Amino acid sequence: MPLVSMKRLMNHALANKYAVGYFEAWNMDSILAVVDAAEMTNSPVIIGFGGQFIGSMKRTIKENIYHYGSLGKSIAENAKVPVALLLNEAHDIAMLINGLKAGFNAIMYEDHGISLNELIDINKYLVRTAHYCGADVEAEIGELPNADISTGSISQGRKTDPDEAAYFVEETCIDALAVSVGNVHLLENKKSDLDFELIKILRKKIKVPLVLHGGTGILPENLKEAIKLGMCKINVGTILKRGYLKSIQSYLNDHEVDMMDPHDIIGRGGELDMLSGARESVADEVVKFIKIFGCENMAHLI
Repeated sequence: MPLVSMKRLMNHALANKYAVGYFEAWNMDSILAVVDAAEMTNSPVIIGFGGQFIGSMKRTIKENIYHYGSLGKSIAENAKVPVALLLNEAHDIAMLINGLKAGFNAIMYEDHGISLNELIDINKYLVRTAHYCGADVEAEIGELPNADISTGSISQGRKTDPDEAAYFVEETCIDALAVSVGNVHLLENKKSDLDFELIKILRKKIKVPLVLHGGTGILPENLKEAIKLGMCKINVGTILKRGYLKSIQSYLNDHEVDMMDPHDIIGRGGELDMLSGARESVADEVVKFIKIFGCENMAHLI
């Protein structure tokens, strides 16, 4: 079916007291796995890629955003459930504009090193451009802490100020606002404590749908409570990559790959295919979150 606007999915979720999931992919296997899970559960879903990873300065080969946009749009349009396509947390404005041309129908800019006025000006421009293309814009006020699994440390971050957030939304006319309410990016071995009182205040003051990033590091019961209080989009990414890696690691531990046909290991898609197994592990994880979010069997209502 045609791409569905992210705003439409979020508004339906808000009206029906569930959350739609954005499950961040990084290659074809992972993005297909998200749609596999959504179709198995008859759930609306937001698929997409992280602009901060696609455009990372650490990449040894520069990526072409048109490849990602074309891939995501094709998969979305052939899905049996409503799907939006998001280019998430990009630091490069040009990438976001090209992403719109490439087929993404939702974009998000992120840069915590600039002033509020600069962020407003950039998002005004992105909103004008995206809305002209029939696409939506998400932005963030506040800054999530980042966890570092290698050191066990968590950066400080900054919680969302309700008055600043309300002013920002009014000035920019964005379609969704990501907030910092105790949630943490990249948190794997522990769980964060959400500030439910702050969520209540933000829901009262903010006119657009609210988004919770850092879904990996939040307990299921806390996710459900946040949804009750008005969170209608939740982002999940880190745990999907971890599951993918663990599946491949387990496969390599259990198989003597040097004595196997490499086409069986990668490419045939049979029971021995390592990447097919990794795709299934991602889909299984997505299904778990879909059930927590309450969006199972909601696709036919949109």
